This record gives sequence, structure tokens and C-alpha cells, in this order.
Amino acid sequence: MKKTRTQLVVGAIALIMTQAALASPASQALAKAVSAGAHTFNTDTFGGHEQSFHGTKTTCSTCHIDGGRVMGRLPNGKRIPSLTNAAAIFPRYNPKMHKVITLETQIRSCVQNGLLGHPPAYGSQTMANMVAYLGSLAHGQRVMIGGKPH
Repeated sequence: MKKTRTQLVVGAIALIMTQAALASPASQALAKAVSAGAHTFNTDTFGGHEQSFHGTKTTCSTCHIDGGRVMGRLPNGKRIPSLTNAAAIFPRYNPKMHKVITLETQIRSCVQNGLLGHPPAYGSQTMANMVAYLGSLAHGQRVMIGGKPH
């Protein structure tokens, strides 16, 4: 049975709409996680010290400027890389820890040592949101496990 052009177009549209409907909950959940991760990144002190840096409470965005999209600066003035490829270079060797670490381990280390806060637990929704946010910054970046940060 030969299909007409109209039948093929209608079939293609139905297939696309079915795929979009199936992908929609996942896309919405991921977008929500990225948004929640960005909010956490910019506002959460993780119960860390109440010191302020430039008049604001210390959060990830205190040092990782513009949500981590540009080079940052530590309170001592030392420049730090942007986070635009962070999700694309982990796991990687950490010379201070003398071992290979994951992105989650790095997040926990930053919260514990940089913010003096309580790091999000491995597998927690907060951790998943932070990883989703950092992954969104690395969208389109070349995966380079163990590579150098930008």
C-alpha cells in the first residue's frame, strides 16, 4: 500500500508530537533542576559562616562571578577559572586530595572549605540540582575528562 504525501506528513507530525510529549516531563524536570541549582548557587550559604564579602553573605556566586560564567575571584584576590566547562572535565585528579575526584566531591569541598558550610549529601536533590546547573553551563563544551578548567 502506497502512502500519500499527506499521510506521510501527518505520520511524521504525529511521531514528532509523540516524542515531544514523551520528552516533555523529562525536559521540564531537568529545567526545574537547573533553575533550582542556579538558585542554590546564587543564594545558599549552606549554613556557612556569617562573614560577608563585599557586604553580602558568602555563597557560591560570591567567588564564582556571574553564576560561574566568567573568571572568578577569591576573597584574597586570587583569580579562579570560570565554571563553564566544570561538568565536562570531571572526574579529575585533585593534587591537594591526592586522588581522582568527581564533580560532586568538588562541590562538597567548595561548600565545606570555601563557604565553611554543610555540603549537600551525595545523591541528594540539592546535589543533583547543583550538578544539573553546572552541566547547563558546560552545554556544548568538549568533554575532556581530567582537563583544565577555563
